[in-house]
Amino acid sequence: MLHFAYDGSIHGDWVARYAMRMATRLPEPRLQVLHIRDGQRSDSVLEKGLARIESECASLSVPCELAVHPARGGVAATLLRLVPQRRDHYLVCGTRARHRGRGFLAGTVSQQLLREGRCQVLSLRVIQPGLLGGPRSFLVPVSGRPEGIQVGLPFLRLLVPESAHLEVLLVRRMSRQRFRGISHQEAAHVIQRGESYVRGIEQSLSTELHMPIGRLDAAVVLSDDLPKEIVIQANKAKSQIIYMGASAVSLRQRSVYGSPIEQVLRSASCDIAIYGTPS
Repeated sequence: MLHFAYDGSIHGDWVARYAMRMATRLPEPRLQVLHIRDGQRSDSVLEKGLARIESECASLSVPCELAVHPARGGVAATLLRLVPQRRDHYLVCGTRARHRGRGFLAGTVSQQLLREGRCQVLSLRVIQPGLLGGPRSFLVPVSGRPEGIQVGLPFLRLLVPESAHLEVLLVRRMSRQRFRGISHQEAAHVIQRGESYVRGIEQSLSTELHMPIGRLDAAVVLSDDLPKEIVIQANKAKSQIIYMGASAVSLRQRSVYGSPIEQVLRSASCDIAIYGTPS
């Protein structure tokens, strides 16, 4: 079952379209919309928003359950009590629509949910509402960890339509000094090792998503600036969404402007989906 944490905002309406489309791809389509009262939205605004979601779910033939609960111990804590801690339950939420010096993710309910790691959480920032929650070109940055993309597969299966195109990106990050002084031979060696890794990721995604290899591309690049490189590659590939993981370490960072996730959220011109990864 898919659960959607709805805050009643316009950005929440845009994120809702992702949640609804993802719910259609469940073995048993069903969406539970959860609103936790925190005094940020009037009853009239909330009722209109919930009515729109219910109507759109009906048009997609997705059974929809609307639930409004008071906040007890905070919005994130209330959501975690309401969503079963099971692998077949998914929780979708949104980032801030505007950072206004606070960051898009830092200090939000989404960050708390991702940091807790007690259920499968996906946080979305929607920049292109005209996609209606149905992007078809994905940039999937991977970190080079042994588990590859396995942690991100549950949500990716629900996000990716049959006709999608995916580009897997591995950025080999190094210090500025080493990056500037690296020889051509050493750079080629690092890239060659990375290509072996991403080929395994490609094969895994092709199998798990039932996607022909022809709709999968991969790139390995060297850089001294990981967030900048992700944004550059997303622009080059004309990606409609960046699907990236957030480690426990990155979610604990206090500096908004020093956080790689915040830098991507701030600079990217496409939608961004963030899933949690273990530390």
